[in-house]
Amino acid sequence: MSNGTMEIHFKHPRTNKILVADLSPQCTGREALQALIAAQDAGTPFLTQSDGEAYSLIHERSSQSITPNMTFAQAGVASGDSVKIEKAMEGARCSCATRL
Repeated sequence: MSNGTMEIHFKHPRTNKILVADLSPQCTGREALQALIAAQDAGTPFLTQSDGEAYSLIHERSSQSITPNMTFAQAGVASGDSVKIEKAMEGARCSCATRL
């Protein structure tokens, strides 16, 4: 940690990979996800995103969801904390209809 940044451990949604990143407490969930998609691990993107696919960030210590516009400080994230990356769930759709 240096210059007011925090060391955060991001856990990949499909593998056991962990990316350690220094980020500002004022970084938002959206900015963090954009950086994770741009991050390279031995020439391979750490996180990929196909059309229609979305991710959510979960602060492991508190189980707090870090929304796109929420800062890590607002979510209570501290240096050394872990953040899970999860595939965002879409709302359940019901194809049933009730007929009277």
